[in-house]
Amino acid sequence: MNEENITFKKKFQDFNSKAAFFCAISFMIFIPISTALMNIFIFLTFVFFCLSANLKKNLLMTWQNPVSKSALMLFGLMLLSLTWSIADLIDSLEVLKKYNELWYLAFLIPIFNTNQRRELGITFFLISMGIILFGVYLLFFEIIFPLEISIQGKIQHFNIDGGFASHIITNILMAFAMFISAHKAINAKRLLKIIYFIYFIFSSYYVIFISTGTTGQIIGISLLVLILFQYLKKGALIVIPILLVSISLYSTINVDSSINHAIDKIMNRIDNSRPTYTAEINSRPQLYIHAIKVILEDPWIGTGTGSYKEAIKAKQLDFYMQTHHIKNPHSEYLMILVQLGLMGLLALIYLFAIQGISSFKIKNNEQKYMAQGLVLLIVIGCLFNSLLMDSRDGHFWAFFSALLFSNLVTKDSLPSN
Repeated sequence: MNEENITFKKKFQDFNSKAAFFCAISFMIFIPISTALMNIFIFLTFVFFCLSANLKKNLLMTWQNPVSKSALMLFGLMLLSLTWSIADLIDSLEVLKKYNELWYLAFLIPIFNTNQRRELGITFFLISMGIILFGVYLLFFEIIFPLEISIQGKIQHFNIDGGFASHIITNILMAFAMFISAHKAINAKRLLKIIYFIYFIFSSYYVIFISTGTTGQIIGISLLVLILFQYLKKGALIVIPILLVSISLYSTINVDSSINHAIDKIMNRIDNSRPTYTAEINSRPQLYIHAIKVILEDPWIGTGTGSYKEAIKAKQLDFYMQTHHIKNPHSEYLMILVQLGLMGLLALIYLFAIQGISSFKIKNNEQKYMAQGLVLLIVIGCLFNSLLMDSRDGHFWAFFSALLFSNLVTKDSLPSN
């Protein structure tokens, strides 16, 4: 009977381990499609992880991983800053919840404990984004028209600029899909090489010339530059100008491309005397300026978690009256500075720096390059958007941070119980 109980327990734990992995993959698949389903599957991932085998050992693995440890430290700092937040506790907790992906690494990292699981995660991400890419090109060539699809009782709109999500989110995720497909095209063999190359061509064209997600365009071009440095080393200095000139020439010929829209939008923000200048176009610079003014009044520890709106209201009332619906400055660095001050900014930079340094310790060369791309993506993206605070972007970062940095500390390297 005792042996039967042991056998049942082992089978039960093995089932939960496999279920946690399945739910983690499903969670990732729904990031660009449905927020509701994304949240359901990340919750199920956590539940199955807690019921799987070697929970203590897995948590020890997480704590020994420098990436997850630094993420947990940042989340811990945000927890601590609830004590001095000038916002109501309910509002502060609502914002704190948006940073849950920082501790999600604690249970996602042990799930991707084999190279096979990591490769499956990468493959299913490409499939998920490939379905969206196929759909937007059907719209682009006017084979179909914008769709309305009911998911979990909610109407989801599918359009050329953002798929199921906003143009900002979709283009950031597509830029990373483009980056991954480029590496796969370089390293794959025979038919797969052709498939990945086609994927790369269509995704890169979408990122740079179709989508109006400016952040994704900047990230996409930056990732292309990174690829050149990763494979060509110093030779990239010759190829990069050719790449940039080619993009410029094509955008000059094709004046309707979205990159022209992005350039015009940026120039309008720089020069407010231009004819197309509007208050809406200039909202980002104003958000940055007023956030900095708030930061200068509480530079060291900020005004606490979830305090951005209250801080603007208390210290920049005139601006608040004009933009009281704005809940963040659309820059993660400024958002963290307002809430946690210089102490928080250093913790955030430390997290990204640890990821950058740790990426060189990844043994799989392709995954090492992907990890470096992820770091570049989050560092640049946080300049123009609150990527960690934004639900889908933050969850995407958590998934790939766990997947790509999961092999820094393996189970075999840990002491046995």
